[in-house]
Amino acid sequence: MEWTRVALVALFLLVTLGSSRAKVEEEDPEYWRSKAKQTLQSVLDRKLNTNVAKNIMLFLGDGMGITTYTAARILKGQLQNQTGEETVMTMDTFPHVGLAKTYSVDFQIPDSAATATAYLCGVKTNLNTVGVSAAVRNGVCMTQKGNEVTSIMKWAKDAGKITISPLRT
Repeated sequence: MEWTRVALVALFLLVTLGSSRAKVEEEDPEYWRSKAKQTLQSVLDRKLNTNVAKNIMLFLGDGMGITTYTAARILKGQLQNQTGEETVMTMDTFPHVGLAKTYSVDFQIPDSAATATAYLCGVKTNLNTVGVSAAVRNGVCMTQKGNEVTSIMKWAKDAGKITISPLRT
């Protein structure tokens, strides 16, 4: 019962404090329509890049789902004395961004090994295994032989590209 009262007070404070931060222009529907048009127009005005890429950089935010990214955006804005939702993160300005859904073959919540294999090798695998197919069983070493998979790094090398690994010593 006490927790219910605390939760209601917290909700009241959030609504009260949050609503007092609205700017007058944000109350006008045309303000939001104008912002949406500006955003859409800036994307439409981008010149299409038809050149062949010289370099490719892949950024992998392991564990960085949409909710984590949203929380980071809000925090960044709040640290700048804004509400947070309106904050633009650097990644929001990239011309091309994608999302990938990854999961293990044998487990609903993946680990970094399984997600890296999916992301970099193009195949799903089992929990706690990396660089191998789902035929490999975690902890059963003899299942590894013959079930190795190749990665984008090997594909690039095979295509004659220069590759640099951040793990190289």
